[in-house]
Order: sequence, then structure tokens, then C-alpha cells
Amino acid sequence: MKNRMIRSMGFALILALLLGLLPAFAADEGPAAPAFRYEHDPRLNPRAMEDIVADPGAVYGFSPSPEGSLAAYAGYDWTDPDAVAEYRQNRLDYFRSFEQMYDILDEMTAQGREVEEMARAVSAKRNELRLAAYDGDPEGLAAVKQRNLEKYGHEDGPTADELYQQYGAWELVIEKAFSHNSGMDACVGLYDEYYEYYLAFGYVKEESAAAASREYAVCAFAEAAGLAGAGSLDAFPDGETVSGWYAPGLSAALAAGVLRGYDDGTLRPGDSICRVEALVILSRCLPALEETREAIPFADVPAWARADIDRLSAAGLVEGYGDGTLGAKDEMTVAQVQTLLLRLA
Repeated sequence: MKNRMIRSMGFALILALLLGLLPAFAADEGPAAPAFRYEHDPRLNPRAMEDIVADPGAVYGFSPSPEGSLAAYAGYDWTDPDAVAEYRQNRLDYFRSFEQMYDILDEMTAQGREVEEMARAVSAKRNELRLAAYDGDPEGLAAVKQRNLEKYGHEDGPTADELYQQYGAWELVIEKAFSHNSGMDACVGLYDEYYEYYLAFGYVKEESAAAASREYAVCAFAEAAGLAGAGSLDAFPDGETVSGWYAPGLSAALAAGVLRGYDDGTLRPGDSICRVEALVILSRCLPALEETREAIPFADVPAWARADIDRLSAAGLVEGYGDGTLGAKDEMTVAQVQTLLLRLA
């Protein structure tokens, strides 16, 4: 399917973005087990989190927000594995319907048609497919038509001219016809399958380079440790700046005493977190650790963090850089947080 799409488009921009990155449609493996965790956290995708909320009761940990573009789905039961399996299958069927757009591009490319003509044809087909996806769901169809009416002034969806005005190039109009909502992917268990797509289109940053925020790292460690409780974020002047989907994790970390704030009384949730800070918090989340080796005496660990870093090192959770240093003041990356979570698992 990827080869068909690449052959059909034939545009340098789209090739650069899509070559080898858009996966074949994922096989449906059914509903996830309880406490499902994605390899790539949708909470790091601002575009996705505009439309969904972290929902521990949901099959895949997320459900549509009543305030986002997926509001029509907010009333569905996202805690029922059988229902979510059906939603997932519907989404996969929708993606498979993109074959019809590939057919249009194949045929028009063979005919030597202009890019604008292709963009107009593909955009019209995309609108048709979107509405057809609500077959058997009259309430959902009515809701999406109403949103289209409010946003565009007509029920079918954006016209090719409106998309051209928005994006400024017919190649981009074609590209956008093949885009999809990463938030809904997260709700139905398809987020990891399409993660490379989000990277290609700039929805997320490469995790090996992206700095982990303080709120992300603390929440990830608190969840992995199973911390519970309700500490008060309101006790901090910047507590209200905590992202909503991280608030429960930070609240639990406060209640457990593993998150204590800075000397000036702030939490600084959105700031990047350095390695030594993150690891000390992780150590506090794990009061019972088994020693499996001698702790590595890292040369750059400050005295206040030494005991916690030694605990993690002795448990085999921390390796450092191999030159006797931890990189204590280096920013912790998202990928490094995820590596620690895998070691914990």
C-alpha cells in the first residue's frame, strides 16, 4: 500500500514526508488488557491532547474530550472492551477506505492530470469517506455535519479551495487528505502503529532528543510505582499550570512525599528536568529496591543526591555514561524516562 501511495503522489514534498513512514494498516488485535500502556505516550502529543483526556478507566487509557473536535464521541463507553474493539475496527475500516483515494491518484497520475485537479478530486473523496464512516451512527453523522456547518458553512466538510487557502499549496491539500486524528488513534489503541506518521508531520518531537518536562517525568514514575493519594497542587503558586492529564500523577507524588517543590515554593511543572533530579524522584517512588551489584561511584553526583543515586545504581536501574559520570546536570530526555520505565517493568 505504501508503494501505491508513493507512486501515485509523485510530489517531492509528500515523498519526503511519507516515504517509508506511513505503516500498512495495522492488524486488529482486539481490545487491550487492563492497565494498557503505549510505548509512545500520547500525552506528549499536544495535537492529540487537544481532543482527548487521560482516562485510567478507558481500555487504552484515553477517551475523547467533550470540549475537543471528538466531542461527538465523548458519550461513548470507552471502558467496555467489546465496545472499544468495535470502535477500533470501525477506525481501521475507515483507514482502509483510503484505498479509494489512492485509486484516484493512480488514475489521474496515469492520465497526466494537474496537481490541482488531483487535489480537488482527493479532497472531495475524503469528505465523502468521512461522512460514510458514520454509517449506522445517525447521531454521530448529525453531530459531524453540524460541526462542519458551524466551521465551514456547509455540511460536507472543507472544500478544496478552503484547504488551499489554509495551506497555500495543492500538494499540501493532497497531503492533508491522508491525515488523521492522533487523539482518536490513542483512544482505540492505534497510537503506536501510527507514531512514525506523527513524527513525519511534526505532531511530536523525536523522543531521543525531546527534553522531559518535570511534570511528565514525575507523573510517569508515580504511575509506574502505583502511587495513590491526593496531595494539593493548590499549595503551590504555579500548581494551576500543571497540565490536566498529569495532575493526578503529580498529586499522588505530593501525597507520597516524593515531590516536594523547590526552595522558593514552586513546582515548575513545565520546566525540563535534569537527570539527577529525575532519578532522585524515581528513587523516592521506589522505597523497596533489591541490590544486585555494587553501586557505581559516579563522580558528578552532588552530595544531596548520593544516597538515592547509589540505591538506583545498586539495583541496576542506572548505568551512567560509561566514563564514571552520570551526566547529573544533563537534561533528561523522554527516551531516557521510557528506558527507565522499561527497566522497572
